[in-house]
Amino acid sequence: MILKFFDWSRANSPWGVHFCSGCCSLEVLALMSPRFDWERYGFMMAPSPRQADFIIVTGLVSKKVLPVLLRVYQQMPEPRYVLGMGACAAGGGPYWDSDFVAVDVSQYIPFDVFVAGCPPNPEATLEGFLKLKEIIMRDRENAAKKYPNRMEDISY
Repeated sequence: MILKFFDWSRANSPWGVHFCSGCCSLEVLALMSPRFDWERYGFMMAPSPRQADFIIVTGLVSKKVLPVLLRVYQQMPEPRYVLGMGACAAGGGPYWDSDFVAVDVSQYIPFDVFVAGCPPNPEATLEGFLKLKEIIMRDRENAAKKYPNRMEDISY
């Protein structure tokens, strides 16, 4: 019963941390603007990963930055959720054949919701956020259960 209450409160006011590594970040900023006003849906940015319910992974993640992303993800309390955005986060985008790019970030941290596009428009991104709220409300079985913790596999 108390866990349902926590899920309900977390779903109605999810706090997030933004891992800004690409141009899709501009679409997240558009969601924060008065036109889309994501705060009316209850979303807010957290001042620290330790207070965040979800992380937004936008754009290209290089192998040099990947350990930082994993460290931020590990600092988040459970249950934690991940929203991935853009072609670069899922497939490396135009740098898919580079040796310095983490081509599929979901191999390192599993996405609960992925918003496709290059960059995805704010409407699609907002729909992804609303789907994330449904996942938070529905159950505690999220993608974080599949977190492989591949921190040691990453070469610097």
